[in-house]
Amino acid sequence: MLASIGCTLAQATPFKEGVFRYAPYGHSLLSDVHPYFVRLDVGGISNHSEWDWGQTGKQWRVNTFAVFGFALPLWRGDIVSHEYALSVTWPMSATIWLDLFEHVTAPVVNADWRIALPVWTFMHRADKGFLRNYSVSVAPFKHESTHIGDELVLQHVDQGFPLRRVNVSYNYSEYVFTVNEAEDFRAECHTLRLGLMLLWAPKEGWYFIDETDGDATLAQPRVSPWELYLQYQYQSRASKHGFQAVVSAEVRNRALYGYPVFNRDKDEALSYEMQPEKRVFTYNVFAGARWCNPKYDGYFSRFSMGIRAYHGNNPYGQFRNHKNFNHVGVSLVFE
Repeated sequence: MLASIGCTLAQATPFKEGVFRYAPYGHSLLSDVHPYFVRLDVGGISNHSEWDWGQTGKQWRVNTFAVFGFALPLWRGDIVSHEYALSVTWPMSATIWLDLFEHVTAPVVNADWRIALPVWTFMHRADKGFLRNYSVSVAPFKHESTHIGDELVLQHVDQGFPLRRVNVSYNYSEYVFTVNEAEDFRAECHTLRLGLMLLWAPKEGWYFIDETDGDATLAQPRVSPWELYLQYQYQSRASKHGFQAVVSAEVRNRALYGYPVFNRDKDEALSYEMQPEKRVFTYNVFAGARWCNPKYDGYFSRFSMGIRAYHGNNPYGQFRNHKNFNHVGVSLVFE
């Protein structure tokens, strides 16, 4: 019996061997709106006068979204035996929304960034038919902060907007349960993921209006201190050259922020309608092809190209009080 226990413990990864070791599990899926990998989206979005710097009045405009993200590996290895695994990563990301096709200027519409304390992912390799494994990811502390682009802020001030900026800045914890992590990126896999975000200060909410940025009474927050999302991703078996089909989808329930939606017509006349905070569903889908480097597993060993489509409230910055925001276009992903 003692010999059996010793043999089992011997399969655990020594601490030094696991330091800064890349983990092939616990990563963002392709349907994440704010992932921890590098992504470039170019496509049409539903236009609105609040972010239409040149006041084109068009229903759709071509915009660009660049995501710069990574999850720095701190430790990864087997614990107790090969059946159980642990990874510790340090994720960070930033998203920049650009209107590169504006003929007068190419404004930065919005920029946001996310940082976290180390995220712990525990995985059990069950290997029971369809159920290959399942994992639980715990992020004790994450922070998001967003900033509207300077050119838009200056324009809003010049045109007399009573609300120039909403401070979308908050701390939260995130808990994720995943069935079938794709440890082997070249194998066929069906991944299902359920995630929950919980605000640290629920009474303060997701946003606030500083007295220097406008009338705080224009905000109509409601206690809604959580987000819930369900994701599914399928990858086919890779060819001998490393190519595979990938489909990823997300449904998310979150808060539609509660403050005025501003409009302006071609004569620069301002108007607004109050938007009370409420819960809404958002939908995000990616479909395309991925190339996996046959000789290397790790960061930037996979490249995907496909179509990404989104429908729901605007997921960027202080524009999250806008409902029925649509985006469809070409998406390039480096994982």
